[in-house]
Amino acid sequence: MKKELIYKIIITFLVFWILDFILHFTGVGETNYYYVSKLANSLLFAFIWFKIYNKKEAHKKIIFSFVFGTWISFYYLVSSYSGLVQNFGIYAGYAPPVFMIFGLSLHPFFWWIFHSLAFYVGIQISNLIKKN
Repeated sequence: MKKELIYKIIITFLVFWILDFILHFTGVGETNYYYVSKLANSLLFAFIWFKIYNKKEAHKKIIFSFVFGTWISFYYLVSSYSGLVQNFGIYAGYAPPVFMIFGLSLHPFFWWIFHSLAFYVGIQISNLIKKN
């Protein structure tokens, strides 16, 4: 892979993961399973975007970001809070914590919106890298 592609992937998943970490750290916190699964999934989706799609059209970036946000929210809620991971000895709660931003308690629906927007921001920031 080209250096430019690798940098874009790294920037996208780091922007998403850091924003997500900060949001949860300032809210209710999460388990290590949460942070590792989000890291792996954001890396996978950043790779898929830049290796397969990587379109210039803004609407395609938005659609892909919402696909990512849907996947990451659904994946984590199902694997963690359904009790699935507890069967493998991995600790995660049985009910999602409230979604908190700066002390405000919001509906978990906003996770999906936040995950989608954070990934979109990562894609946009990574597009600032230009070919040499």
